[in-house]
Amino acid sequence: MIIIHILILLIFIILFTLSRKQRLPKDSKEESGLKKPFMKVSIFLLKHFPVRTMEEIRKKQSLLHPSSKGYAETKAYFVSKLSEALLVVFAGNLLGLLVTLTSGGGNILDGNQIARNSYGEGERQVTLQTRVDGEELSEPLNLTVQEQQYTDSEIRQIFHEAEKKIEAEILGDNASLDHVDSDLKLMESVEDYPIAIAWSVDDYEVLNGQGAIQPDYEDKKGRVVRLTAALTYFDNREEYEFFARVYPRKKGAEEEIANAVRRKIQANDLKTVSDPALVLPGQVGGVEVSFHEPPSTTGFILFVISVFAGIVIYYGRDRDLTKKLDEREKRMMLDYPEIVSRLTLLFGAGMTIRGAFEKVAADYERRKKKTKGEPSFAYEEMLVTVREMQSGVSEYQAYQNFGNRAGIRHFNKLGTLLAQNLQKGSAGLLEILERESGDAFEERKALAKKLGEQAGTKLLLPMGMMLLIVMIIVIVPAFLSFSL
Repeated sequence: MIIIHILILLIFIILFTLSRKQRLPKDSKEESGLKKPFMKVSIFLLKHFPVRTMEEIRKKQSLLHPSSKGYAETKAYFVSKLSEALLVVFAGNLLGLLVTLTSGGGNILDGNQIARNSYGEGERQVTLQTRVDGEELSEPLNLTVQEQQYTDSEIRQIFHEAEKKIEAEILGDNASLDHVDSDLKLMESVEDYPIAIAWSVDDYEVLNGQGAIQPDYEDKKGRVVRLTAALTYFDNREEYEFFARVYPRKKGAEEEIANAVRRKIQANDLKTVSDPALVLPGQVGGVEVSFHEPPSTTGFILFVISVFAGIVIYYGRDRDLTKKLDEREKRMMLDYPEIVSRLTLLFGAGMTIRGAFEKVAADYERRKKKTKGEPSFAYEEMLVTVREMQSGVSEYQAYQNFGNRAGIRHFNKLGTLLAQNLQKGSAGLLEILERESGDAFEERKALAKKLGEQAGTKLLLPMGMMLLIVMIIVIVPAFLSFSL
């Protein structure tokens, strides 16, 4: 594997050397210095090994950048993409080489031996390739090599030394085990020794399993507690006992003051239990005491809730906008058959297409002013088109804009039909409009049916809830009658 890593590194060095004179695009000067060599390599490779899909990508880029026809953008696209890929490959290869050199490559076998991990370092997982009679096996051999272990005599000596360390460190902040008034330090291991320690206490009313003095322990005379430390190393086990005289926990100055204030308040509470209010003390033990309410977190919680609500509203607007666009499309599709039908009727009566278009739009405008109802998206688009023609836009372009603005296939088709009428003449246009009107009404029926099915689906939940309520009303009295 080391050879493969080195070969790939040499290939990159050769590419860096060959591409050093390549010029970067002007818009890439702000790129980081780490990426620039790989961009030069990418330009060099694309120049000598062009990509087959480059023309396909250029066509897509030309839709986004019509002024340049996508040539510069396509080149920048491939250079950026390829340079990032090369950078990742180079970094991965370099990291793989370092890992192979430092850990996995060539330091497992020493002749015909595998070095064990030292004491306490844990077992070692190794993978070896095996040859049998000169033939290499297809599957690698995964092995677990146990760590080096002490002999029985060595571990007894270690246990003895560990006992001395435990006896010194168990005290914590106490001067000796004869007077313990702060928590003991019951360690689970000893530094520099690969042993585990498990503790047991014979009086848990005084100490807990971690060596902490119980908060409700108040025996001022002290009580002797036996602590047993069980030292284990693989199958070897040794127990050592320690005896400590434990007194109530030594309290700090702040804790003592807090307890005194609490006792004073409790005493006042009992004395004035018949009074309408509890009077807090102004002095405790000759020291002035004052009280204040802790700051309320309600305001901060409300702020967090408001931020969350703001985020929900912010992104909820996008969802509302999507719903409005969907609703717009549905309403326009429902109005489409009527618009085509009226245009067909007016055109068949002898009006020009422009006259028919303006007549339909004008009728809608008068109706809107009279009824003051909700505006129709489709008819509003027709009004915009009429105003375009009145402002000087060519009739052909206005019809094209009408179809493009609507953003719906059917209106785009109608705009194209009306525009083609100006180029090819009106021959056959009436038949086309009649056929389009018939198709539009059929599609409107299908859309109405689909909307009805969706409405029925939405009603399933309230209908199910009503059914559940009816069942409860019927079943509950029946059960109550049985219980009576």
